[in-house]
Amino acid sequence: MDINDTNQKEALFSPGCEPVVEDEERRRLLWLMAEYFRTIGYTDIKARLPGFMPPPVLSGTIEDHRPDFTCRQTDSARTPIILEIVTPDMVEDPVTENRWSLLASAAKLYNAELHFVVPKWSAIGPVDPALKRRLARMELTANRVWLV
Repeated sequence: MDINDTNQKEALFSPGCEPVVEDEERRRLLWLMAEYFRTIGYTDIKARLPGFMPPPVLSGTIEDHRPDFTCRQTDSARTPIILEIVTPDMVEDPVTENRWSLLASAAKLYNAELHFVVPKWSAIGPVDPALKRRLARMELTANRVWLV
C-alpha cells in the first residue's frame, strides 16, 4: 500500500475518528500524557499520534468516535484508561456532548477509568472548573481531570 492509498483511507474517517489528532494544542498535551504513562510502566498504549497505534473506533448510536488515548494500568486488574484531551474552546462546544457520552459509556462497558486532560494555563482562565461543571450537567463522571 502506498502513501496515497493511506491518505485516501484516512480522509474517509468521520470527524473524531481520525487516527491522528490534527489540533496542535491537543497533540502537544497528548504527547505529554503518552510519555508520562509510558514512563510509569503502563502498557497497551494507543494514542492518536504519529508513530503510535491509534485506539479503536467506538461505535455509537449517533456518531462513532476514536478516543484520544487508551492504555492499561499496572494494577492487578490491568484497569484500562480512556483519556480525552480538552482544550478551552472544547469545554462548551455542543459537538463534544455525543463524543464524551460515548467515551463515558465505553468506560462503563469496559470497566475502564475515564480521564480528561486540560491545560494548566489558559488565556480565558482555568479550564478544569468549567469542564467539571459541563460534565456534571451532562451527568457524566470523570475518574480524574489532569491539569497539564
